[in-house]
Amino acid sequence: MFGFLKSSAIALVLLFPVFAYIGFSRSNLPPDQVVSSPATAQDFMHRGNLYWKRGDYEAALADYIQVTRLEPREESGYMRQGMALDALEREEEAIATFQQARAIAQNNGNGNAVKHAEWFIQQVQQHP
Repeated sequence: MFGFLKSSAIALVLLFPVFAYIGFSRSNLPPDQVVSSPATAQDFMHRGNLYWKRGDYEAALADYIQVTRLEPREESGYMRQGMALDALEREEEAIATFQQARAIAQNNGNGNAVKHAEWFIQQVQQHP
């Protein structure tokens, strides 16, 4: 029994750097290679967030739109979509999307998301 535990511990110690390297190198891959065939709203959200971090707001927006199509009653996709629209300087569309997120959040009873949506609306309206 102890021989097995000792062998397992040694294997973990030796393999940890390999697993860590795989994880770190994967985060450097382009988002479309990380999630090459997104099927769920979570897959699209994850890939959209990776595009967002790279500054590719058009690609992020396309994925966030897919999130809202797959989960139309969840406000987070609309919030991210509004953020991408704002980054693309499409203020009117961003405000409308944040308003949609706010309405969904109200229906879901998510007061925190309602406040966030209102804050984003206010921020976009204050753009010069």
